[in-house]
Amino acid sequence: MSEENTIQISDDVNEIVSHNSRDPHHAHNGKQISLVSLSPNGTYIVTYSEDDKSIEGWIVDNSKLIPDSQVNVPEESKKIFMIKVNDSKIVCFLCRRNHEVCVEIFQISNEHRPFKLNPKLKKWQPTIFFQKNGNLVINTSFKILIYSPHDEINDELILMSSCEISNNKGNFIDEDNNVWAISSNYLFHWDLETSRLKFSYSLGFTATHSKTNNKLTVMSKGNYILVKHYDEIAIFSKGVHFPIPFNSPEKYTINIIYDITDIYDIIDTNKQPVDASRMFNDENSENDYKNKFILCEYNSGSKKAFGLVDGKISCINLSDLNWHDFYESHKGEDDFIGWNNYLCQTAFEKNYCNDTLAFPDMESIRSLFSKEHKNIQQINFDNQKYKWKISQTTNKLLVYMDEKELCSINIFKKQNSSKFQELKWKILNNNALALLDNKTIKIFEYNNNKESIKIQYKFRRNSGLKVKEFSGPILPIMSDVKKDFLIEIISSIIEDERCLAKYGPTLLPNLIKSSDPELTRYIKDIYNKCMKLVKEDPKRNLKFLNIITSSMNDLHKKYPDHITKFNSEMFMLLDPFNEKIDDNDYSHFYPFCQEIKIGKQLIQYELNFKILLILISLLFLPFTIILIILFLIYIFITYRKYTIKLIKLVIFQLFLIFQRDQSKQRKQQIVLIVPYIDYCYYPFEYSGWKEIFYPQSSVFTDTCKKEFYTSWNGEAIINFKWNTFGRIYYFVIWLLFMVFLVCFTVASYPTLSITRDVRINLYQTSIAFGFFHIIFELRQFIWNPKKYFSSIWNLFDISAYLSVTITSIYYIKNDVTVVTPEWALSISCLLLDLKFLLFFKIFESFGVYFAIIFGVAKRVFSFLVVLAIIILSFAHAFFLLLHPEKLLDSLKAQNPNDSNNPWTLSNTYNQTDENGKILNETLIQVPGENTNLFYSYSTSLLATYLFLTGSQNSFSPWSPDPTSIGNLF
Repeated sequence: MSEENTIQISDDVNEIVSHNSRDPHHAHNGKQISLVSLSPNGTYIVTYSEDDKSIEGWIVDNSKLIPDSQVNVPEESKKIFMIKVNDSKIVCFLCRRNHEVCVEIFQISNEHRPFKLNPKLKKWQPTIFFQKNGNLVINTSFKILIYSPHDEINDELILMSSCEISNNKGNFIDEDNNVWAISSNYLFHWDLETSRLKFSYSLGFTATHSKTNNKLTVMSKGNYILVKHYDEIAIFSKGVHFPIPFNSPEKYTINIIYDITDIYDIIDTNKQPVDASRMFNDENSENDYKNKFILCEYNSGSKKAFGLVDGKISCINLSDLNWHDFYESHKGEDDFIGWNNYLCQTAFEKNYCNDTLAFPDMESIRSLFSKEHKNIQQINFDNQKYKWKISQTTNKLLVYMDEKELCSINIFKKQNSSKFQELKWKILNNNALALLDNKTIKIFEYNNNKESIKIQYKFRRNSGLKVKEFSGPILPIMSDVKKDFLIEIISSIIEDERCLAKYGPTLLPNLIKSSDPELTRYIKDIYNKCMKLVKEDPKRNLKFLNIITSSMNDLHKKYPDHITKFNSEMFMLLDPFNEKIDDNDYSHFYPFCQEIKIGKQLIQYELNFKILLILISLLFLPFTIILIILFLIYIFITYRKYTIKLIKLVIFQLFLIFQRDQSKQRKQQIVLIVPYIDYCYYPFEYSGWKEIFYPQSSVFTDTCKKEFYTSWNGEAIINFKWNTFGRIYYFVIWLLFMVFLVCFTVASYPTLSITRDVRINLYQTSIAFGFFHIIFELRQFIWNPKKYFSSIWNLFDISAYLSVTITSIYYIKNDVTVVTPEWALSISCLLLDLKFLLFFKIFESFGVYFAIIFGVAKRVFSFLVVLAIIILSFAHAFFLLLHPEKLLDSLKAQNPNDSNNPWTLSNTYNQTDENGKILNETLIQVPGENTNLFYSYSTSLLATYLFLTGSQNSFSPWSPDPTSIGNLF
């Protein structure tokens, strides 16, 4: 044996022994290799031997494996079941020790120093891998932890970020930092760095929960995504939510390897593994050792495969492999070129007519707009024997095979040399050819079965093309091309389910906006196609309803019959994954969903942040409690009678709720699906910072119509949003408003026991909370100004917040000599108290009365308008009839000739002597403003209203006169 170096890799025991001067033919002391791991960039590889209990490092030099160093694993670390390495030779492996899963990390070097995780990993069963930048990713069932490269001073891996994934039955992270997670019936795709949802897919099967993530594998290559969960397999086209149907997994082995995953093991019909490494085996008996090659790792960048031959590590360079010859030799009875055509023609038994639309190569198309783009003269098909040729002299586009012309098509209607000078072209990923000039882009496809060329896509802008129009993931459809070709494109999209899934959500709104009847007639075709697909196979096609629901607002405005028909057809939609009848004690509507939540967590200072949050809460909690107690005491003293009634009512309601819970019985129930698919989603490009200043809309917020929420489906949506986050959001705002209300009420209370300094502090707090609530109102205004001002409740809210804030600022800005107007305080308190009352409308027992009040008010609104006009008219008439001649001086000077003068209408008193005899002196009661309420138009309104309520005091100064016009009124 060579020289040994012993080090510690944990806090207890575990020695790791380093061996130098290695013999590559005697790695692991000749024992068989159990595990193989390749670094992300393919520069380093490690092997582990269970029999030898050792880890061997290998440097990858072209196709050679140079032994680097060997490390012995101590006996205490029982079976290692996962091992990973990065390009910096940092090794992380999982092993079992004392019935627990342990994570051990060290770097292969002369010292082999171990490294620790900071913070330490809890007792989970994780999976591990390294990113291309060297970061370590530890993935558990509910968390994704990312550790930075090691700290050379403290020998630690520092936790840089963490994501929490809830309600999932398995998750997976690929090498491109994509997070994949599955619920019972759906697959979700996020970006790891931004935690943004990219897309969701319908699995087509029901997934079961797995304690470890090893049961889920997701691999993405080209236009396809392969998902394996236990023995279930689903294959998806990117951006298409339904799986590709196939019946014989064994038949698809080679094609999945090439076009989807490069290298992948897939199961056969008997659920037995099929070794995908058979594609590397050589049938030549002289190379018999190659037939024993068992594939372990593959690097798509370098095209190198790493595997085992008789338990020894081996490397095969596949960069020189002729893929076309390989596929030609494995065609069998099916004549196909590539995985895409094979699935479309053989598995689907349909002729999907437009792969250019189904799998758009947007990067290549966008590159045509680059100034650095250069045309390639030799336009060869990828892995095929065909090639394109552009002939400027004949104005033709041709397809050749072995220098033999197969077919051709005219590029332009008329030969134009100037157009050829500005023409750009590029071959796309499906071997279609894209041609671009200043105003038009055309994409041609060659059909090898019919040996013909066809224009599959054409987009034209008379004002000139812009790259911005091609910035999205799909090709734009509506353009200035001829109507016949546009109709052909629309028809092909509707016919092709893949294209309909991708283009439907954008095509339908454009058709709705169109005024051309030849185009708008396809609205009905899209609707009928979506409904047909859902009814035929709801498990696979349920998300086609998203095409309709994403345009519900536009449909409701221009084509309401479609919405009425949709709500009628989808009124009761059984859950296709759960059609059985269960016994549960759920309420009439118990909404739930299979959406998976993912969110980033604060990591480095998470503990300090929590402590700081607790300290802040403890600091403000006593102050808040004292204010609320003072406010409740004030309410109880001022409105004692009503407060006692309210307390009794609340206790009675709580008793009824408790009694209702006790009497719950289990009932037979079924599970229904709300057909408004993706109806409540936030936009995919959602920005939290943008949300603060400019709220982003969704289909749910745009379609705020009563018709959608009077059915069970609408009620279920409202209940779900309320139970999920609405009530928390509501009660937090209510609590903040309570502090706002208490601060201002206490500050404005007329008592000498509160000093000016205390009042200033309370008013400052009121200003802070006032601006907080005003921001919410401002956001509503920015989102939809017209809708904001059309709601009387919005105007009421903003009036309450502004009046309190302005009054508080007025008090603080002025000194003690300036008294705050009492009318300002009274109006502010009145608006705040009424706003506080409106918060109770969410409770059913209170909400019933609010509904009655508002419902009656809406019904009698026209009557109230008529009544108001009558009052205004009579008030005006009485004002003209009964006002004094001198309006301003009527209280100062008598005018015997004016019958409406306050002195004339005032009460008179006669004096009597001791014997009761009336004396000549008369006393007149000094008149006031209430003597004649008709001295102004505003007081005339009050007098008329009081007269209608039964109070005749305003007319009592005048004596009845049968001939008076006042009696007629």
